[in-house]
Amino acid sequence: MRFPLRGLVLASLLVPGVASAQNVTQEQAAALRQQLTDTLSELLGPAVKLQDLPLKITANGDHYDMSLPIPGLEVTTGDPAVTAELKPLDGGRWSLEKARFPSTGNFTFTLPDTSAGPGGPMKGTYSIGKQDLQSTIDPSFASPSTSHSAVEALAITMDGPSKHQEEHIDRMVGEAVLTPTKDGRLDLTSDATAEGLKSAALEDNKPAIAFGAKRVHATTHAKGINREHVAEFWGAFVKFIALVPKPPEKKEGETELPPLAKAQLRLMIAAMQDTVSSISMQETVDDMQIEIADKGGATIKQLQFGFGGEAPDGSLHTWLDLGFEGVESPTMPPKLATYLPKHFEIKPTLSGVPVAVLQKLAMDASDDDPAKHPVGPDLAAIFANGGAVIGLETLSFDLGPATLRGTGKVTVTSPSSWVGDAHVVATGFDELATQARENPDLQQALPVLVMMRGLAKPDGDKLVWDIASEGPKLTVNGIDMSALTGGGGDKGKPPHPPHPGAKP
Repeated sequence: MRFPLRGLVLASLLVPGVASAQNVTQEQAAALRQQLTDTLSELLGPAVKLQDLPLKITANGDHYDMSLPIPGLEVTTGDPAVTAELKPLDGGRWSLEKARFPSTGNFTFTLPDTSAGPGGPMKGTYSIGKQDLQSTIDPSFASPSTSHSAVEALAITMDGPSKHQEEHIDRMVGEAVLTPTKDGRLDLTSDATAEGLKSAALEDNKPAIAFGAKRVHATTHAKGINREHVAEFWGAFVKFIALVPKPPEKKEGETELPPLAKAQLRLMIAAMQDTVSSISMQETVDDMQIEIADKGGATIKQLQFGFGGEAPDGSLHTWLDLGFEGVESPTMPPKLATYLPKHFEIKPTLSGVPVAVLQKLAMDASDDDPAKHPVGPDLAAIFANGGAVIGLETLSFDLGPATLRGTGKVTVTSPSSWVGDAHVVATGFDELATQARENPDLQQALPVLVMMRGLAKPDGDKLVWDIASEGPKLTVNGIDMSALTGGGGDKGKPPHPPHPGAKP
């Protein structure tokens, strides 16, 4: 999830009253340095020894010059540090201006061993063409805080054991606004765009992979951010990361977290309660290209991905939104490429699950004594308030000459008990079946198409499937399919009526 908390973090670094809009002094600079060091230490945890870093805060007329070293970074000229100007504004607000990273640098980090293969040191280099980073911050949260970032010609190259990767972005622009609400909470809106993305990766014994996109655009909306809970979660998270054993320290066969790490995990779970009222994110990728050496490639005109969640009445409602347009593959045989979907969209939802039940389930699952805190009752409680509702607000795709549209809903009242229905409409289905008979590459799908056609209900130039299920029983247009699904059921029993949201 892209959830830019930069406004919260920067705001917590600055304490109003250190200086006014007049000229600042070295004594005030020393006080501000100590405040920044203390707050950053809390944010980053004990792994980063900030007291050992030469954080520089220097009074310079009406502002402070700040320089924060970047551990492990090597540069050919200048200092390996982030530099910026901090200027006190009216009302206790601050302006962060002329923030800069070194334009070029080298760095090294270590990848951990995983089931996919051994890790090892990775060496990287980067370069930045232009950069413009600035923010206006209100530490008291009495007025909005804003941030702006623009970076051009960002290039990163990384080399490691049997690995090589290159990344390039022509331009990135981001805007974020953190707005206080009447109840003391915060609303966050962010908008980010990246243009001219190119990526290539090469790994031993694997084909090279190249990726590109003309434009990526992402928006995030978070309402009702609880500052105290965010701070509690972050504090526990920093300590949790420090306490998790590193791969070299783990004993063979060890899977349990150390007690102290598990305690921080439980604090994180507790802090997540009422952290945010609602959150949603939407991302679109335009003109995406993927190429795999010796395998082929494909282009997608537009890819979209989104998700969101809210629980205004204590009951979770969450959704996922995935879709794409214009898929093409010049390396696929033309007779098969014709059937690549030009349009696909799906939006599943989940609702009706009490958030408090989910939190208790997470707490009990992380407890050291499962006998005292069994998860069985928690799992049962998920379905106790009318059941968990799994919805399908949208299903839409094409397959050659055929186009299918569908909606549906299932209410699960226990792991073995549910009731649901769906409504599916297709056009061009008969033409698809005809082409499948004539195309040898599609004949494996022919039995399925024939069965679907036999179950369909004609409606003008459309075919319709009304699907209903109670428990393991399944009917399609009133025809009992239980013999195929293993559901048994009473023959001749009318199907469950379609749900009110079903579209004709």
